[in-house]
Amino acid sequence: MPTIEIAEGPLAGWTRWRQTDEGRFSDLIGAICFRQRDDGSTEVRTETGRRHTNMQDRLHGGYVMAFIDQALFAIASPRLVTHRAVTLTCNTEFLGGGVPGEEIFAHGEVTRETGKLLFLRGMVEQNGPIASFSGVLRKVAPR
Repeated sequence: MPTIEIAEGPLAGWTRWRQTDEGRFSDLIGAICFRQRDDGSTEVRTETGRRHTNMQDRLHGGYVMAFIDQALFAIASPRLVTHRAVTLTCNTEFLGGGVPGEEIFAHGEVTRETGKLLFLRGMVEQNGPIASFSGVLRKVAPR
């Protein structure tokens, strides 16, 4: 997916995917921004709001899992220059509740890569841990 490097403002130095076709599921999650950290891991962020909440006014678990799925691709993006990928597994362990109206962050890394698979792990945080996750992406040929 095409990306845009953010050059100005509070998100200078971050990258985001360029939305080329509105009305997709990812619009419900919100804009995802990501950047490489000095330690080689990737940091991912997005804003949250009331539309992301459950009946307890906390971030909905399904929303957090959808954000994690997007984060997997942001984390894997440096290794997907010549391939696309699909999610094979996405495992989530909830550790705390998230508050709407505050950004959430994920950070993670690729732990192993084979010819067709990428294995990843990471954490979602917002003033403390919300969830840990792991996943496997399968590389597929570009269209």
